[in-house]
Parts: sequence; structure tokens; C-alpha cells
Amino acid sequence: MAIITISRQKGSLGDEIARATAEKLGYNYIEKLQISEALARLGFSVSEIDKYDEKKPSIWQTLSMHKSKFAHLIRAAVCEIAVEDNVVIVGRGGQVILKDIPGTVNLRIIAPFATRVARLKEKQGIEEKDAERIIRQSDRDSSGYLSNYFDADLNDDDLYDLVINTRDMTLSTSVDLIRRVAGDKENGKSRHVAELLKDISFTQQAKAAFLEIEGVEGVSLVVEKGVASLSGAVRSSAVKIHCERAIANIKGITSVNDQINVSPENVVIF
Repeated sequence: MAIITISRQKGSLGDEIARATAEKLGYNYIEKLQISEALARLGFSVSEIDKYDEKKPSIWQTLSMHKSKFAHLIRAAVCEIAVEDNVVIVGRGGQVILKDIPGTVNLRIIAPFATRVARLKEKQGIEEKDAERIIRQSDRDSSGYLSNYFDADLNDDDLYDLVINTRDMTLSTSVDLIRRVAGDKENGKSRHVAELLKDISFTQQAKAAFLEIEGVEGVSLVVEKGVASLSGAVRSSAVKIHCERAIANIKGITSVNDQINVSPENVVIF
């Protein structure tokens, strides 16, 4: 079985292809609802999710701690969901988050601008100028989202195993292509892959928690097979305690190897 991520342009039939692929393969279909639920479980405010989800952040959001917290927790959420294997994950930067995970198929669904405009006009019953405006805004948001949260270029071909142009491609043909590529990437639900995804999720959850701890800059964190190792130096025992508690609150971490030194005068900043 494989993990499939699908990045799509608005009006490219990407959502429809993603759903059909999940049904054809018997995979779980993961979109905004499931990702939002995972983010909420991990502690990101439900009322804030829509401000950041697949949108280019505003100048004020870029300076906000919520933006940094979202950047960590969206990675944690996607990895947590991918642990289940046999999933189709739509958007949310999955092609970057899971790029180097064995058994992952990263796909991009595109279509010419005019084709997308025509489809949106027909689907929503709107004027051409409105369809053009909606699609341009969607393209800006998608590009800005990937650039700001993942420092990645949406159109970087190296992010994808397959790019499908649906101008003349039917939905069924697209699904069949994806099925073939997924078959070549099946990871057999490798234990190693599951452990790797969990460790990434734990690490990102910890980094999100550390954002709220003042004076944590000198702490280094490594999570391997569920064991968290903390090292470095902090200026007070209170900071050390806050770090320990933050790690202890992450469900799934089995133990903590704490080698943080309290050095009020000398703190090495990593």
C-alpha cells in the first residue's frame, strides 16, 4: 500500500480525481475536514485554522507566533495521518512534508487556465470574469502557502512523481495512471516508515510547544523511535522544567532522555 498526496489547481478536476482514486484503491480520502480535526487534536485553535489553511499568510500573520505554530503542527498532522498508510491526502503541502518518505506518491493535477475557467463557470454558474478572479486568487494562495510555510516552489517538478494535465485527460484515465504509479511505490506498511512518520510528528509537536517557552533557544531536540532526547543549555531550571513538561504532554513519546544543563551565565545558542 502507498501514501498518495495530490496537489491540484482549482478547476483541474484534482479533487474529483483524488476522490475517485481513493474509492478505486480503497484508500482513506483525507482533505480539509480530517486535517482540521487533526490540527485541533494537536492543539491548534479551531477558530484560527481557516486563516492559515492553504492560504498565503498576510504580513501580520507572517510575524505571528500562530503562523510558526501552524507551520509545525500542519507537518505533525499530515505525518500523523500518513502513519495509517493507504491514504490519499489532498493539498496542505503533503508533497513537501512527505517528499522523502518511502512509499509516497506525490502527484500534481493541472490544466490550462482557459480550461479551468470554463469548468468553474459551468460548475458554479458564474460569469467568466468571476471565474478568472477566483482561479487567480486560488493560484496565488496555493503558491504563497507552499512558499511561506515550506520554503518550496509549487511548480518545482522535483516535488512530484507524476504531473497530469487534464485538458484532454479523462477522470478514469487519470485514476488508472495514478493506480499504476502507486503500485510501484507500495511500501507494504513498513514498520520503519510508520516509526519515521511518528518521530517527525512528535518532533514538530515539540517544536510547536517550545514556541511558548521563553528562553528555550539553547535546547536541541531529537526524537527516535518514540524516545525524545533533549540537550543544550538554558538559563534557569524553570525553562528546563517547562521543556520536560512540554515533551511529557505529547501522546506517544515513550521516554525522555534529558541532558539539558542549567547555566545561568553561559548559554550556547544553537
